[in-house]
Amino acid sequence: PRGLGRRARLALPAAVRTQLVAATPARPWSPALGGTRGIAKRPTLRSQIQDGPGASLVETVNGRAVPAVVDEQLTQSVLMVEPTGFCSNEETKQDNKFMAEADASVDVKQVVMDEWNALVKALQDVGVQVHVVEAQGLPDEVFPNNWFSTHADGRVVIYPMKVPSRAREVRQDIIENLKAQFGLSAGVVDLSQWRESGVALEGTGSLVLDRPNRLAYMALSKRADMNVAELWAQEMGYQLVTFGTADRSGEEIYHTNVLLSVGVNFAVLCLDVVPEEAERQKLLASLRSTGKVVVPVSLEQMENFACNCLQLKGLSGTVLAMSAAGWGALNFAQQGVLESCVDHVVSVPVPTIERLGGGSVRCMIAELFPAQAATAPGAPAVESDVCCVDSETGRLELVVVHEPGLEVDAVMPWTLEPMKVDECLNRIELKAQHRTFSQHLRARGAEVLHVRDLLTAISAQGDESKRRLFDEVWGAEFVDKVGLANLHVDHLVTGYSRGPLDFDKPPLMNLFFMRDPCFSVPGGWIVVSRPFYPVRQLESKLLKAIFELHPMFRDVKVFDGLHMDPDVFIEGGDVLVVDHETVLVGISQRTNEAGAQKLADFLFQHTPVKRVGKVFIPKSRAFMHLDTLFTFVDKGVVLTMPYFWSKPSVYAELARRANVLNEKMGSHERQDIDEWTQAPPRIEMLTKGEAVPKKYKHAMSGLMAEGIVEKALFVCGPEGSWPTPEEHVAKALTEQWNDAANVFCISPGTVVAYKWCRRTTTHLQDNGIDVIELDGVELMKGRGGARCMTFPVRRSVSLESR
Repeated sequence: PRGLGRRARLALPAAVRTQLVAATPARPWSPALGGTRGIAKRPTLRSQIQDGPGASLVETVNGRAVPAVVDEQLTQSVLMVEPTGFCSNEETKQDNKFMAEADASVDVKQVVMDEWNALVKALQDVGVQVHVVEAQGLPDEVFPNNWFSTHADGRVVIYPMKVPSRAREVRQDIIENLKAQFGLSAGVVDLSQWRESGVALEGTGSLVLDRPNRLAYMALSKRADMNVAELWAQEMGYQLVTFGTADRSGEEIYHTNVLLSVGVNFAVLCLDVVPEEAERQKLLASLRSTGKVVVPVSLEQMENFACNCLQLKGLSGTVLAMSAAGWGALNFAQQGVLESCVDHVVSVPVPTIERLGGGSVRCMIAELFPAQAATAPGAPAVESDVCCVDSETGRLELVVVHEPGLEVDAVMPWTLEPMKVDECLNRIELKAQHRTFSQHLRARGAEVLHVRDLLTAISAQGDESKRRLFDEVWGAEFVDKVGLANLHVDHLVTGYSRGPLDFDKPPLMNLFFMRDPCFSVPGGWIVVSRPFYPVRQLESKLLKAIFELHPMFRDVKVFDGLHMDPDVFIEGGDVLVVDHETVLVGISQRTNEAGAQKLADFLFQHTPVKRVGKVFIPKSRAFMHLDTLFTFVDKGVVLTMPYFWSKPSVYAELARRANVLNEKMGSHERQDIDEWTQAPPRIEMLTKGEAVPKKYKHAMSGLMAEGIVEKALFVCGPEGSWPTPEEHVAKALTEQWNDAANVFCISPGTVVAYKWCRRTTTHLQDNGIDVIELDGVELMKGRGGARCMTFPVRRSVSLESR
C-alpha cells in the first residue's frame, strides 16, 4: 500500500544462506575447444528444469512450445537486496568500465545504505511494493537482477554469472520463497552451471526484455554469451535481437541494460555505442515495429546511466525509476518525452553505488512477476483491456486514426455539399500534415493504429474474413455482383468507381475525422454511432465490421444499439467522457435528444456511469458538435468560447449586425437570432436512479455546480481582455471556425492544437498548458481539429494532473 512504513520482507528461514544446488548434471555439456562461439550442437534444457504444474497449456512461439499466457511488461512488485557487504569488486572491474577507483580512506557503507534506503522509500511512496532481502555480505548483491528473473508463465530462471563472487549470490532460499509467494510453480530453468564452461549470461542485465512481444535485446559481451542466450530464447519462447557494442576505448559494454531500456511504449537507447550501421538499423526497426518511441541518448548521457532505468506499476499509474544522475543528464526534450510516457518519474541520487559498483537504479531492482493462469482451449474469453477510456485527459495509450488518401480526389466544386466540406483539398499536403499529426501522438508515447492497416489485417486472414468484411459494409448482393476477387480493402474507403465521379459505392471523404463514427465510454465499451448524414453512416458500418473481425478487438465489448435506430442521431464529437461516472452529450446539429437519451439508458444499465449531462447548443454548422466549442485540456479545465454560456446575448447582437451587413451587400445569408435569445445554451443533468433531471439555465454554472468544470479558458484569451465582449466574440468566431476549441488532450495538461489559432494557443500556454502546435492549414479546410481526427481506444487510468 501507499506510504508503507515498513518494507515488505520475504519470509526467509532464519540463518539460511544456502547456495543453490541444482538438480542437474554436475557439469553441463561443454562446447568445443576454442571458445563458446559457433556451437554446432546444443544440449536440451529439459533435463535442467524442475517440472511443475502449469506447463500443460502451451502455445507455439517462434517454433517453441511455451505456456499460453500473456506477459505484461510491467510489475508492481520488486525485490531489492540490502547492500551490507557492498564494496568495489575487483573481479567485476575487469570489464565494467563504469566503475571508478575506491577511496580507501572513506567508509562508504553508511553512505551506500542511505542511498539504497532512499530508493526503497521513493518507490514505496508511489505504490511500488518493495520486497527487501537481507544480504550475505557479498560486494555486488545490491544488483540482484543479474542472477535470476521471474516470468508470468510461472517459471524462474537462474543465470550463469561471470565471476565467482557473483555466482555465490544465487540463493535457494530466495527461489523457494518467490515460488511460494508468487505462484511460480511451473519450474526453475537453471542455467547457472554453464559458468563452469567459462560462459555467462547475466539475467536482465544482459537481456533487456520486451515481454509482451517476446523480444530479448542483447549486447554481446563477456557477460552475454550468444549460445547460452539462444538456449534461453528457445526455452522461454523469445526472439533474440543481438548487436555488438564499443565504448570510447573500443571495448564491449558489459551489460545491455546500461545502454538500453524498454518500456511499454518507449525505449531509451544509446546508438553511439553500436558501431555497425546494419545492427543499428535492425535495432531501431525492431523497437519501432512494436510501437516504441525511441529516445536517443548520447555516449556521455549513457555514461551517466541515462539508459539504466526501469518502468514499473504504481498505485496511480506507471513509474519510471532511475538515478538522479541519469535523469539530470537528459535534456528538456528527452525528459518531456519520457514524462509523457509515464505517470511518475522517480529519480534518486545513488552516486556512490554508481561510482564503485558500476551499476545504477535499474541494476538494483529485480522484477517479480506473479504467475498468470494459462488460457485453455475453449475457455471463456476474459474481459479485454484493449479498450479503457475513463476521461478526456488520461494519458493516451492507444488511438485509431485514418490517414486521408485517394478518397480526397472525389472532392471537387460540384461535390462539396454532399461531401460536407467547404473547399477542395490538396491530397499531398493533407496526407503530409496528417502524418505529422500521427507522429506527434507517437512521440508522446501513444500507439497509433491506422484504419487501412486494420482492414488489411482482416483481409489477410483469408477470403472468408474478407467476404464478411465487404458483406457487412456493402451487402452480399453487391459483392456477388462485382466479385470478391475484384475488390480490395482500399475500395471500402476510396469508393468503388468505374471512372471519374462514376461511383457505385461512394468514397468516405470524412473518415479521417475518426471521432464521429464510434466512440469509447467507461467500462471498456465501444459505441457505434449513428451519424446525421447517410454518407457518414457508412463509416459506422465500416468501424463496426472492424470491431467484429479484427483479432485485436475480438473480446472488446461493442454496443451497436444506436447504429440502426432510425429515430436516433448521435456522433462522437458530441460525447465527452469527464470521468468513469460522468459523460456529457451535446444536443447539436448532428446529435438529437433521442440519441442522447438512448445512450444514457445504455450507460446507466451497462457501465459505471452515474451521470449524463445533456448540453444543448445552437444547431448550426459553425457549432456542429459540442467539441467544436468545448474540450478538456486538463482535469477539470476546459477550453471554450467566450461569453457563449454566460452572455448568449452577445452572440445574438453579432448575429443581428451580420444580418444587417449581409443585407447591405445584397446577400440572402442570415443568422438565426431567435436561437440565441429564445433557446440559449443550457444543460440537463440525468442521474442514475432519478426520474427527474436537474436543469441549469446557465450551462457553465451548472457544470461548475456539478463539479465537472473547475476552470474555463477561452478562445482568443480570457473574458474581459478585449475592449468589448462583441469584439472578443467576433475574433473568437474566426479562430473557432478553424477549430481553435477542438484541441486534443494526450495527457493531463498537454494538448495538440492548430498552430494557426495563435491567440488561443498563447492563452493556453499562459495558463500552464503544454501545447503541441500542428501546422495543419490543409486539415483545417475539412472543418475539424485534432480531437475530431482521433478515436481514443485506451487512456491511462491515472487522471492526476501535472
